[in-house]
Amino acid sequence: MLKRFLYLDSAAVTDYLSALEGGIRDSFQTKIATGGSKEGGLDAKVLKGTLARSRADEELLIMSDTPQARFERLLKLAAADPEAAGWVEITDPEVELVEAGTGAMIDVECEVYVPDTIKALSSSGGITEALDVLEALLPAAQTFGFDTTGLPGKKEREGVKKFAAALGGNQVAVGELDDSEWQLAGQLKAAFINGEIEGRARVVGKVSTRWNKGTWKPLLALPGTSLLPRAERRALERKRPTEDEEGNYLEGPAVMLDILAIYR
Repeated sequence: MLKRFLYLDSAAVTDYLSALEGGIRDSFQTKIATGGSKEGGLDAKVLKGTLARSRADEELLIMSDTPQARFERLLKLAAADPEAAGWVEITDPEVELVEAGTGAMIDVECEVYVPDTIKALSSSGGITEALDVLEALLPAAQTFGFDTTGLPGKKEREGVKKFAAALGGNQVAVGELDDSEWQLAGQLKAAFINGEIEGRARVVGKVSTRWNKGTWKPLLALPGTSLLPRAERRALERKRPTEDEEGNYLEGPAVMLDILAIYR
């Protein structure tokens, strides 16, 4: 199957593959030889004969080793020896996700989305620009007596900007599995995002942690991510969400992944 990679962490692919292959190749060469014969008929009054000429041509094909090619080799090696690779293809999440320990590499089909909070705070969400416009207009609004009740205060605006700056172009993806309460989540590094993530897709990633049903983790402070400073992550983790805040959290049972690839 030809794969359309929406996300591919080429650095991680190289690390995992080099561990299985005992090194990493930069390029490889292939020699293509073609052989044959040509016969030419000579017809003369004095001499009639047949001239046969053999010919051999050789082409040297040099190909670079792309991240996509490395991922395909990684899949083949994992399929050949899933135990050595710690590879688990998820077909029954209620069993396999419970048993998959930290460090297991899981391969699963699911519905992928980026939470609205993350979208809004990302560099393409426009919230920083909107807050800048609001701050520019506030003095004029106050001068003309416009009601600014309900608008975020300076402290709130600075807090949102701080979150947005921490995110940069990075995102958080969440995967919902069919007929299961289990969810997946993982940080997406901006440099490796190749297309629109949302929709039905295949996700491959390494398990970093998990949490059980009834436990909530804030999307901006998920374990294993670096979207916020440690002190702020810990403060958010200690706070149980109100009903209005639940959209900014992820409830277990859930697995946090170091996402390697998302493709369809």
